[in-house]
Amino acid sequence: MGIKPYKEYGKFRDILNQLNWAAVERRRVEMLYHSLHRKEKTLRKVDPYKVWFYDGTIYLIGLCHLRQEVRMFVLDRIKMLKVTDEHFTASKDFSLDDFMRHSFKVMHDELYTVKVRISPAWARWVGEKIWHESQKITRLPDGGLEITFRVAGLDEIKRWVLSFGPEAVVLEPERLKEMVRKDLSRNLAHYAKACSYQFIEKDDSDLSRRFKLTCKEDL
Repeated sequence: MGIKPYKEYGKFRDILNQLNWAAVERRRVEMLYHSLHRKEKTLRKVDPYKVWFYDGTIYLIGLCHLRQEVRMFVLDRIKMLKVTDEHFTASKDFSLDDFMRHSFKVMHDELYTVKVRISPAWARWVGEKIWHESQKITRLPDGGLEITFRVAGLDEIKRWVLSFGPEAVVLEPERLKEMVRKDLSRNLAHYAKACSYQFIEKDDSDLSRRFKLTCKEDL
């Protein structure tokens, strides 16, 4: 049986215990956070609403005072944590189900309507699963299917589309099409070879000895 990738959370036990305690006691925390897409770390004050485990990763969900909105933080990107003496009252309007409703997995961003065509070869397998609560499936005459989602952000669903290779094609939005094109172009460039034939012997009757194939890998 294969082993799924996992994170070693043993070394984050102290931070995890502090966050759990702070969430129960409604105590504000200060933390130094290193976002995935930023080089610099940021100091933040957060009201910890919930510590949540999903798909092998532990998240902190809470009101970020720096951004003035509820945000999700990856536990192992918290570089320093201090539980303060300040108490907070969680918003009565906050619901984890509502907060996560539009995420394809965990991402929160602008809402998009996404349409993807699945090939006949993979239509049955894809159609047997609920990938997102917003999904709507249309069966196509050729045996394929068109699946529509309403999701927050495009990065996660882009990775989902790419995981099917040529069996999944984005129909809309145009922005997602372009994201997939760029990723595929970069992947192709990694494997591309610049090849040329060099003429080396004019009178040899064996064509395989008259030309030399020269390839330069672009890796």
